[in-house]
Amino acid sequence: METKIKDITGAEITVTDLKEAVRQCRECLASPYLMPSGHTVGENHAYMLRQLLALQRRKREHGRQRP
Repeated sequence: METKIKDITGAEITVTDLKEAVRQCRECLASPYLMPSGHTVGENHAYMLRQLLALQRRKREHGRQRP
């Protein structure tokens, strides 16, 4: 399933593997490096992770609704 999320600057990111995207975001949460926008890479990944976890929750809830 392919879906789109936005990073902290508003750029669209295409997600093709939700589980892998969540893993990558978690790995980068502590990154102190600054992006050109002035945010840290960690802040950006935390922002995207919230969206990914919401997608994951919706996907699980949708799966439970089936008989």
